[in-house]
Amino acid sequence: MDDGRALTMPELLTIVLLDPGTGRFVVDRQRAERALAGAVLLDLAARGWLETDGEHSPRLRLVARTGGDVVAERASALPAGWFRAKRGVTRLVPGLRGAVLGALARGGHVDRRPGGFLRFARWWPDPALRDTLLAGIAAALRDGVATDARIAGLVSLLHAVRAEHRVLEGRRRELRDRARLVADGDWAGPAVTAAVREVQAAAAAAAASAAAAGGGT
Repeated sequence: MDDGRALTMPELLTIVLLDPGTGRFVVDRQRAERALAGAVLLDLAARGWLETDGEHSPRLRLVARTGGDVVAERASALPAGWFRAKRGVTRLVPGLRGAVLGALARGGHVDRRPGGFLRFARWWPDPALRDTLLAGIAAALRDGVATDARIAGLVSLLHAVRAEHRVLEGRRRELRDRARLVADGDWAGPAVTAAVREVQAAAAAAAASAAAAGGGT
């Protein structure tokens, strides 16, 4: 059974965020794009390709980039030299969503239904793989800790974009509280923490913008 170990973090996150009933992301485009950009930074940090200059509000620097997967390819968009996570996320967003979906389609992990006039393209995730990932996420929330760094990263990114209740059954507040325990665990280094915080900030800004727009109608 495919457990996704050959996939990158943004590919795994995409499988989780795609709704198998609609073929679309369970969060809006802005949050999805920033979550995927954060996932690229998490993946680079896990590979040891990012270094930081300190524990508190660290700057990041790409120190290696080899291979041909979607993370290695998209890393070329990162600034040369030191940069903050916010700038890294901003630089990664353009074209990332399409690149990740394309990689998944080529690998047979999603099925694509092309869009057309007044019709969006749909992306159907591998149901067995998605169920496997969600089972790991649910177990981490139940136990309050993830033994697999990939699962911890997925939980942290889901928490950052407030999507726990959109992919798991349960009470929204309880899911968020349990996800916070995992996200705040000691599994992440400073580069990962900075990336997750930036995704959280971007998601909060998007939510505030949407609320303001709704209040003005």
